[in-house]
Amino acid sequence: MGLFQIKPDIHYGANSLDILRIMEIEKVFLVTDENMVKLKVVNRITNILKSRGIDAKIYSDVKPDPTDEEIIKGMLELSAYDPDCIIALGGGSPIDACKSMIYFTNKIKKAMGEYKKPKFIAVPTTSGTGSEVTSYAVVTTQSKKIPLSDSEMLPDIAILNPEFIKTLPPSIIADTGMDVLTHAIEAYVSRSRNLFTNTLAIGAIKTVFADLVSNFENPELERERIDLQIASCMAGVAFSNAGLGINHSIAHSLGARFHKPHGRLNAIIMPKVIEFNAQNKNAARYYREIAEALGFAPKEDAEGVQILAKAIKMRAAKMSIPGSLRELGIPEDQYFSEMESVIDQIENDMCTGENPRRFSRIEMKQLLTDLY
Repeated sequence: MGLFQIKPDIHYGANSLDILRIMEIEKVFLVTDENMVKLKVVNRITNILKSRGIDAKIYSDVKPDPTDEEIIKGMLELSAYDPDCIIALGGGSPIDACKSMIYFTNKIKKAMGEYKKPKFIAVPTTSGTGSEVTSYAVVTTQSKKIPLSDSEMLPDIAILNPEFIKTLPPSIIADTGMDVLTHAIEAYVSRSRNLFTNTLAIGAIKTVFADLVSNFENPELERERIDLQIASCMAGVAFSNAGLGINHSIAHSLGARFHKPHGRLNAIIMPKVIEFNAQNKNAARYYREIAEALGFAPKEDAEGVQILAKAIKMRAAKMSIPGSLRELGIPEDQYFSEMESVIDQIENDMCTGENPRRFSRIEMKQLLTDLY
């Protein structure tokens, strides 16, 4: 029996924050990061809440790649405050941190017989993670990135407001946009793919190819900015239902060890993973379908695989994304000395299960070598 989940309600456009003016809420716990507070981005939400006389507590002690320690601290504050609404504002890190706090707090409260589910609202400030529409979160602990998945972490409401992403630096636009592309491509070739997820994934892929470089070169362009925000959301729904693959498993392991941007790692890894997975005949056909959807005319599956991989490399290069892990600055000695441990993490990563190609440790070691 198949299952395709559609949630949350998505409010988008210039007036999307107006939903906060009519919701029946009394007490809000807002999870964000220090930059959102310093730049007063958070005020766009707190000012609306204040105008309604709604109490709000801000938890901003979230760093990139949120750790278990940050999440435990947030859980304590969340439980003590006992809100009827939780809002996550920021990029993937604050939203993932907030989801993790909700996940573990709910586990404890259910065990104690005190379960009461607050409304959960996600407001992304980047166009990349799709976390506002997924049941996934990633926690970093002891140099490991641990993916979590639970329907309790799926927001009730997502707010896509283009003003929040108007001033993103070009490097962030590049990294998060390539993360969207990775989400969509991995969902399209996933072992749990279906017509629902394929349609959303192809829509997101075509949008990224059409608009990402333009948005990188001119962040003020409004249509491209809004379209990429929606594409991120579409890719999020697709992979939340179909799963991801080893592109993300590898990025999780390397990101936790070497502290490199997640989207940038995905962009570097993607062409090689496409070629690696194309040893599976079904995956090769799916990659060809993507190339055809982008307007290319490959004569056979293998040609479609190569065209897609090269097209991704070209777009990454236009945005000054390195072409290898060496160029990214990952130390060679540490990389190769820790490779067996990296492979352990890849094998145990929840994303690996939906990868279209099964592989041996020797094959994965060769892939990691090629990536360097």
